[in-house]
Amino acid sequence: MVSMERLLRSYLFDPELVAGKMIFLTGPRQVGKTTFARNWLEEQGVAGTYFNWDDPAVWQAYKRNPLFFKNIIDTSYQGAPVPMVFDEIHKHREWRQILKGIYDTTQDRMQLLVTGSARLGLYRKTGDSLLGRFFHFRMFPVGLPEAVGNLSFVLEDETPFAQSEALLAHIRRIAPEGLREALDRLLAFGGFPEPFLKASPRFHRRWLKEYVTLLTREDIRDLSRIADLKGMEQLVALLPARVGAPLSINSLREDLGGHYQTLANWVEILKALYLIFTISPWSRDIKRALRKEQKLYFFDWSVLADPGARFENLIALTLSRMAARFTETGRGEYDISYVRDREKREVDFLLVKDGNPVSLFEAKLGEIKISGPGRYFAARLKIPFYQIVLEAVAAEAFPDNCFILPAAAFMMAAG
Repeated sequence: MVSMERLLRSYLFDPELVAGKMIFLTGPRQVGKTTFARNWLEEQGVAGTYFNWDDPAVWQAYKRNPLFFKNIIDTSYQGAPVPMVFDEIHKHREWRQILKGIYDTTQDRMQLLVTGSARLGLYRKTGDSLLGRFFHFRMFPVGLPEAVGNLSFVLEDETPFAQSEALLAHIRRIAPEGLREALDRLLAFGGFPEPFLKASPRFHRRWLKEYVTLLTREDIRDLSRIADLKGMEQLVALLPARVGAPLSINSLREDLGGHYQTLANWVEILKALYLIFTISPWSRDIKRALRKEQKLYFFDWSVLADPGARFENLIALTLSRMAARFTETGRGEYDISYVRDREKREVDFLLVKDGNPVSLFEAKLGEIKISGPGRYFAARLKIPFYQIVLEAVAAEAFPDNCFILPAAAFMMAAG
């Protein structure tokens, strides 16, 4: 597979952030974690320190001599930490103790990258044996800057989104050449590297079928005790129609039968497997705001047939990736919410920093008139409202702190 430059590389190994820490990198299956890890080792001039714990030989080498990895580090150490990758180690029952032992004896001489998908993301939250020894990062599907191979316009923090004039000046510097073609390719084939790079409708359909089957059968069986895999598959089939709307578990229960708590647990498992993610409603400073029902999106928006839902999902993922990057680089605690009140006024997304709203976003295919709810909530929250329009060709400012942004230029800035 042809590799591409990933934005994560620009900060994942920043010494100010991770010196003396193990790095846990999680994300969906087939999102590119292993390729990224191997490329990193090659950049460091080493190739023999990648260890996939699915390989029985790795486990056997460790069982034969628990100092196996320490010996490699001691032999390779020449004054700089030795780069090393552990892939899928969390599949072993004793993985925490293994990592703790290696870290405690070699932390100053090793830079350890630990990669995994659902179970590493889930299991890292339990137990305290590794407390203080690692920082966690997430790899998301490919963004537009990665797709076109140009990371130079990606913003480092949220400041321009709060200062709209600075954002517009930045957006207007982004040349449109080649961006729309890459954006259309992302919309069509999703952001998982293999189907995106192949850009073959036939391959994409086959890949998508196998990917969903892998998650809903093998990974669910591996991660949980769910016996009703058929019911889970039916749930997955129903969820695309719920994208972008408040998710009602009661509505799912009416369609599928079963118990409310069972379906709620199934949704949480699909989130742990990185098939879907949710965003919560923002209620502070909003009278009669919705407070409970989350909105649901897919990590692979290409599963959605409706163009509007697909584009909204792409923007949801773009903003979530940006918020995660800002948080992981130590700039604050960021989140993406949505705003909706009982009068059914709604804005798709709200960027929040340290509990305070920063800016509002709405995804539109071709609407060049400012959304009424967007204007209303911008005034209510006293923050900018950005309408991200797929077909827009230029950024425009409107009264009342409202703006239209071309989708491609916005995505180049958001990362």
